[in-house]
Amino acid sequence: MKHQRGVTLGSVLFFMLLVGFGVYAVARILPAYMDYWVVKKVLTNTLSQPDAANLKERDVRDKFTKEMSLNNVTVVTADDLVFEPIANGMKVSVEFSVKKPFMGPVNLCMDFHAEASTQ
Repeated sequence: MKHQRGVTLGSVLFFMLLVGFGVYAVARILPAYMDYWVVKKVLTNTLSQPDAANLKERDVRDKFTKEMSLNNVTVVTADDLVFEPIANGMKVSVEFSVKKPFMGPVNLCMDFHAEASTQ
């Protein structure tokens, strides 16, 4: 007598549950990382322009504010930028936290740090 082989309905449901949980987690985490990538890109693009060595803090803050409003990112403002003078330019960094609800009383807290320099 041959034994039947294959996947049971219970294991299919368990696998679907795991896949669903993973998709749900990614859907909650991905928007925060997308905001981080936009902030990092804006900082890098602003300070990699040819005239970046001559920019003042106010100019960088204005450009940053415009880019953030164009990209609809509200987790960071120009007041959060930290300027550090370095040889032949400046280094700009920003740190921010994002708290997203996950499931019931469980929240996800993600801390980000982005920086760019004129060199």
